[in-house]
Amino acid sequence: MNIKAIQDKVILKIDEPETETSGGIIIANVKQEGITQGEVLAVGPGRYNEDTNKFVATTTKVGNKVLINATSGYKFTLDKQEYVTILENEIVALVE
Repeated sequence: MNIKAIQDKVILKIDEPETETSGGIIIANVKQEGITQGEVLAVGPGRYNEDTNKFVATTTKVGNKVLINATSGYKFTLDKQEYVTILENEIVALVE
C-alpha cells in the first residue's frame, strides 16, 4: 500500500473484533461500539496553529497500536481493504 497522510491526519487499519471465544464458541453479531483498536499505517506531518502562529508536529508514529472511539473518523476502501482516517487528537490512547 502506498498511502500518505496529510496535515494532522492519521490513517488506521482497524483490528477485527473477535468472532470466536477461546472455547471455540462463534459470536454471531459482533458490534463495533465504544472503543476499538487499530494500527497506525500513515501519519501526516502536523498542522499550523493559527492561534499561536506555530507549527504543531504530530506525535503518533507508524506502527503504533491505538484506541479510538468506534464512531470516530471516516472509513474508506483502497485495494479491497478498509481503513479509517482520523485527526490525531481523536486518538484516545496508545497501546503498549
